[in-house]
Amino acid sequence: MDICTFIDSLNCLTDLHLHLDGSVSVASARRLAEIENVSLPDDDDELKDLLMVSEDCADLNEYLERFSLPVSLMQSEESLKTAAEDLCNTLSDKGLMYAEIRFAPQKHCGKGLTQKEVVKAVLEGIKASGFDAGLILCCMRDGADNRAENLETVRLSSEFKNNGVCACDLAGAEALFPNENYIYVFEEAKRLGVRLTVHSGEALGADSVRIALENGADRIGHGVRSEEEEAVVGLLREMDIPLEICPTSNINTCVVKSISELPVKKFMEQGIRVTVNTDNMSVSSTDIKNELKKTVKAFGFGVPELKTLLVNSVTASFANDTLKEKCLKKIEDEFKRSVF
Repeated sequence: MDICTFIDSLNCLTDLHLHLDGSVSVASARRLAEIENVSLPDDDDELKDLLMVSEDCADLNEYLERFSLPVSLMQSEESLKTAAEDLCNTLSDKGLMYAEIRFAPQKHCGKGLTQKEVVKAVLEGIKASGFDAGLILCCMRDGADNRAENLETVRLSSEFKNNGVCACDLAGAEALFPNENYIYVFEEAKRLGVRLTVHSGEALGADSVRIALENGADRIGHGVRSEEEEAVVGLLREMDIPLEICPTSNINTCVVKSISELPVKKFMEQGIRVTVNTDNMSVSSTDIKNELKKTVKAFGFGVPELKTLLVNSVTASFANDTLKEKCLKKIEDEFKRSVF
């Protein structure tokens, strides 16, 4: 059995960086459109083109444009619950045992829902699926005067901390709206004891990661441009801050031209906890097995490196210790049964 065939057979996978609105399938979009009374193209290929980026995507800003349609399809409690349940069922079918799903509640209040109602609806969808998932609530850096909404998102992360929500995030157009404009998000998360992951080192360089680390980030979303400054790499290692690397997404947003350009192997050799993730299953037209196969091929990884990546995803997760132990045992069991 070659390693890619082995990856296809695995049922012990984890995805820590997965956006709900960026992972709406064509089938799910049609269900949501019926709920929201939104017209969609009859042709599935045409609809898919609206949900995913083209091969000539210019940058992160163009990439983010693909979120407009799925967000418009999730503006009621029923559609939000359906979207979350659909995604969790898909993840289970694809061999995942745990995922951390993120989204920005403030983006789903267009028809009168409160952020709290939005969060509760998504949590209901996750629960209905029976799949083990933690929910991460995203604060947004998008140029809007949304300080009050962001602070509410952090507070909801605290309110639901032991009831399905595992962390808070700072997402959006990093290059246009850098971390230093949102220090209040870091401060509020620290005040409330909320774990924080931050999109950094993707559209901006290593300094963006440094600011996130110095202000209390527990994990870094992407973080690949940390390699531009050895001091920042050193900080990641010393603080044992995991990176949520999303290979295909980084190509889509023109961070790199090929996966082999990503510092995955370099970071692992430097003692940094690297995890491999999808980012957006629909926008990037991928899944976690595809991301892992691309990664092992690009760097010539064997079974030991693959296992390290899977274990890193579990240990870097915001899951409770009992769930982590269960996931780690499943990895051990599946690798013991492997034949090469």
